[in-house]
Amino acid sequence: MHMVALKTARALLTLMLCSGAVWADDASVNITGRVLSAACEPTVDPLAVDLGTLSRSILSSKGVTGSHTDFTLRLKSCPAEVSQVQVQFDGVAATGDSTALALTGSSVAKGVGVQLLDNAKKVLAPGTRSPLMSIIGGNSTVNALTFSARYIATSDTVTAGSANASATFTIWYNN
Repeated sequence: MHMVALKTARALLTLMLCSGAVWADDASVNITGRVLSAACEPTVDPLAVDLGTLSRSILSSKGVTGSHTDFTLRLKSCPAEVSQVQVQFDGVAATGDSTALALTGSSVAKGVGVQLLDNAKKVLAPGTRSPLMSIIGGNSTVNALTFSARYIATSDTVTAGSANASATFTIWYNN
């Protein structure tokens, strides 16, 4: 019996000497946020942007764009405590060019996408926030945020036909 106890003691001592120390430490996660008094509301939903008719020959090779068409996103009843917003357009990215929206399934054209541009005419890829834009909050104020859209060849071969795209938008509030 003393032999079993001695072997057990040796085994415990060996385990204690061979095992590394495990240390635990506490850390904190600070969560911040804000509850707004209201959310901006679009004055028109859905907003229609007509890119008109474009000759296929203009989109002669991948990356070539048509001229842009400006459109205005009008927001009313924005929170009084917010002075800046960002707009993020989301939709399916075009095959061949992730900076453009894919055409909807009802479109006949091929090799084309639709790019959205911010008010400085810089490309806003789907899922990307615009630069900060100033707004004025309040129930009687309508804020006009200007963007543009244009066709872009997403392939060296473009097939003519209807070319429609769709996106949703998210307003990101900043102060």
